[in-house]
Amino acid sequence: MVGLPFPRENKYTTTESAVVEQLRSGRLSDTNRGPAIQALEDAFTDLTGARYALAFNSGTSALHAALHATGAHPEAGIAVSPMTWISALTATLHAGSFPIFCDVEPDGVNLAPAALAAAAPRCSAAVVTHAWGIPAPMDALAHIDEPLALVEDDSHAHGALYLGRPVGSLGAAGCFSLQDAKSVSGGEGGILTTSTRAVYERALTLGHHPHRLQAELSLPDLQPLAQTGAGYKFRMPVLSALIAREQLRTLADRARAAETNLAVLTSTLADHKAPITAPELASDSRRGWYGTPLTVTEPLGEPEALRAAAVAAGIPLRPMYDDWVRAPLFQQPDLLRQLWPHVRLTPYAPPEPDALPHYNRARRQTLVLKVPMVAAADYMHAVGRTLADVLDRHLNP
Repeated sequence: MVGLPFPRENKYTTTESAVVEQLRSGRLSDTNRGPAIQALEDAFTDLTGARYALAFNSGTSALHAALHATGAHPEAGIAVSPMTWISALTATLHAGSFPIFCDVEPDGVNLAPAALAAAAPRCSAAVVTHAWGIPAPMDALAHIDEPLALVEDDSHAHGALYLGRPVGSLGAAGCFSLQDAKSVSGGEGGILTTSTRAVYERALTLGHHPHRLQAELSLPDLQPLAQTGAGYKFRMPVLSALIAREQLRTLADRARAAETNLAVLTSTLADHKAPITAPELASDSRRGWYGTPLTVTEPLGEPEALRAAAVAAGIPLRPMYDDWVRAPLFQQPDLLRQLWPHVRLTPYAPPEPDALPHYNRARRQTLVLKVPMVAAADYMHAVGRTLADVLDRHLNP
């Protein structure tokens, strides 16, 4: 057993005074770009280097808006990795298109460039998830023969870098979740980032109030929408913006603590010769901290039994995502049509699970570990020793 509690601090303590002050103001909703929303959006342009940031009530809404803004339509699909949360898949349907499932890298958890290249003739865009904060190979994905609009799903990757560039600035748009479990949280919320004015304004029309549309729309083809927009209510609550802004102030320090903790863990696992590895990043890349995928290097016949044994021993694992490829929603087109009637107009076909061998292997061989974002060397030593022992007992019964 690990024998120690998971180290954490109350990440919302520093927000109390700002929240109380806002409550006393008597205003919790903002139909325009008021001070709290503006401060958060500006902080995300600083974080990512993108020219624009736009607040939403969830990361799902941000993905919907990004796909709408980059031209999703029923005649072509959106390439997706199955190694992601369900919202990255259903957002393609929200935006009037449909998902085309692509395999992941042979020894990784992110969308494979070769798989995207094969799917590209049938797609108008791709949702590129930086799974568990590991940056996807954006340079290779951007240089396939038939380039697509790449929408980054940065929900796990706040503060991450790919080859020296911040995630959220690498594609046509980036989308961040601010849900409670994320390393930057507003309780709920989302952010879209982009450096393209047309993408920003098209995303704005989908879910923001006419007050803001009338103040900001400048493109002639969008100005007729200033009075109404699309009518979705995707605005971020003011309190979420205040809380997330405070979270961003401490992100760099918390990320450094997590990096140190992961180094302690990997050193301990190496000392015990445990058959498990963590992803190695280039020197000018940096991961985000939703979870860390660890790959068991010996074949696992009963991965769920190993995960259950690890959790029982106190190892802080995140659950593996459900296997969406085999889910009824995507295997039974009639279900999709019930929820999204436009699917009748598309060439959607259910994914073939056997056509995704690297994804299937990753599901079997991956453990996703929660890494504390506070200094916790003793705890990480204990986790490493326990994980090595659990692996040995599972692989050598």
